[in-house]
Amino acid sequence: MTHLWPAGVPIAVRHNPGLEPQVFRWQEREYRVQAIAKRWRLDQSWWQQRVWREYFKLTTSDGLLVIIYLDLLAGQWYLQRLYD
Repeated sequence: MTHLWPAGVPIAVRHNPGLEPQVFRWQEREYRVQAIAKRWRLDQSWWQQRVWREYFKLTTSDGLLVIIYLDLLAGQWYLQRLYD
């Protein structure tokens, strides 16, 4: 089963200078990033209300598989999907 939050759940992220997440905090717990499986950028609707995001599909040292993203316009990180 997959948990999806279309608008995302705000999270705190520590990242390296290349914006790759190293640790994120969700539900009062920290998760260390073990590996980034995929990274992609979304830039759409620039003619209306722009959506500009950097996505990461990653695994944590605890065994979670998640998709998180950085809203590049607001500078806020979000958890969007948690795979079970």
